Amino acid sequence: MAIKAFSFARFANISSIQSASPEQLDLVPEDFNNSIRWNAGHILAISESLLKHSERYVPVLPPAYKDFFFMGTSPKDWKEDPPSIEDILVMSAKQVESIQKLFENDAHSPLKQPFELKGHTFDNLTEIISFITFHEGLHLGAIRTLLKATSSFSNQ
Repeated sequence: MAIKAFSFARFANISSIQSASPEQLDLVPEDFNNSIRWNAGHILAISESLLKHSERYVPVLPPAYKDFFFMGTSPKDWKEDPPSIEDILVMSAKQVESIQKLFENDAHSPLKQPFELKGHTFDNLTEIISFITFHEGLHLGAIRTLLKATSSFSNQ
């Protein structure tokens, strides 16, 4: 069940990201901290960070993703060009494939190191994937809000 919900949430994000015009991807409207591209990369960077708690997860993201998209980063601070949206979508598909393979064999295996957040402990891969799904949903909302806030800049 966890993997189905995760796949649904990830592909909802992908669909929303693909609906953005090139002009919308990097806009950071007033009262916002980040862009659609940042949210797209952020969900991957955080997922990768959490999945590393499993001994058997094979990372798929280039190390630079953490520099661009981890917690505390912002497109306002980027000094270099970020990964293209096409690259982000390719990495997203690779990450989904890697997660699905891992889940097939290790869904309930204990983690090499539990993940703890605000007094809650996540002890196995199913729990990590459930948290990742929650995180995906948060950023789906952010992406959809950014799509609306930047709709006047769309050439679609």
